[in-house]
Amino acid sequence: MKLAYVESQGKRFLATPQDAGNPEGTLLDLSRAAACHAASRGTELKYPDSVVDFLTGEYGTSKARKQLVDFIEQHHLTDDLAVTGPVRFLPPVPCPQKILALGRNYAAHAAESNLSVPKEPIIFSKSPMSVIGHEDAVLIPPDTGRVDHEIELAVIIGRQGYRVNRTQAAEMVAGYTILNDVTARAMQIRDMAEASPWFRSKSFDTFCPMGPWVVTPDDMPDPLHVDLELRVNDDVRQSSNTRYMIFDIPFVLEFITQWITVVPGDILSTGTPEGISEVHPGEIMTAKIQGMGTLRNPVKSLT
Repeated sequence: MKLAYVESQGKRFLATPQDAGNPEGTLLDLSRAAACHAASRGTELKYPDSVVDFLTGEYGTSKARKQLVDFIEQHHLTDDLAVTGPVRFLPPVPCPQKILALGRNYAAHAAESNLSVPKEPIIFSKSPMSVIGHEDAVLIPPDTGRVDHEIELAVIIGRQGYRVNRTQAAEMVAGYTILNDVTARAMQIRDMAEASPWFRSKSFDTFCPMGPWVVTPDDMPDPLHVDLELRVNDDVRQSSNTRYMIFDIPFVLEFITQWITVVPGDILSTGTPEGISEVHPGEIMTAKIQGMGTLRNPVKSLT
C-alpha cells in the first residue's frame, strides 16, 4: 500500500491513491475509510491520524490493509472518500524521535568524496526539526557556502527493538520513503578537518525533505534492488540502484540496535550514491525511487 499524510481544507489525515499505479491521481481519505470500516463491524477504532498509528495499529499487517481496501471496493465508497480541493503533502513522520543516517554506504560515493570505504557502518544523526514535506522549500541561510543534495532510501521503524538480529530486522520495518539528506557541504568539510561531528551541517531547518509516499513492505518486497534518481531542474545528477549499498538494511538494523533502541516512527536513512552536487536558490530538486513516486523541493534563500 502507498499512503501519505496530507492536509486539505484545514484537516490533516491519511490518504492513499485510488489507483495505486497513479499516485498523482485521485486520493482517498484513508483515515475516514478506517473509521467507516470499524463502524461497519460495530467496533471502536482510534482515528488513525498518523502514518505510524496506521502502520503499527490495526492495519499493521498486509492482511488487515487488504481487508480495508476490499471494504472500500465492496461498499462502493471511492466517490464518497475522494479527496477534493488542493492537497498539501506533509512529511510522513513530521517530527521523528530519531533520524539515524548512514555515511559512505555506496563505494562510488566514498570514492567521489576521496574517502575510504568503511569497514563498518558510519552512523550519524539529523535534527528532527530539519524534516519537511513534498513541495516544501529547502531554505539556505546567507553565507552557508556549498549545499548539496543526497537522495536516499529511508526506512520507517514500526516496532521497538534492541539487540535484534538480521533475521528479525524485517519485522522492524513499517514502510519505506524517499529522503533527501541535504548537507551544508562547506561546513561539513570544515568540521571533518577539525575532527568535529557532522551534526550541524546535516541539521539545518528544512534540510531533510521526506516523502511524499510511504510504501509498505508487502508492496516493496525487495528494497535492495530499486533505482534511485535525483535531478536538479532537468539535469540528472544522481542515478544508481540500492543493490550497490555496502551494508544492507538488515545488517544496519542489527548493528545499530546493539547499542541504540529504535522505536516506532524512527527514521533510518540508508546513504546516498555517487553524483552529489551543489544546489542553488531558484533550482528544484526532484528525487525519485522506483515504485515510490517523486519527492520534489524548490531551493530558496533564507532572508
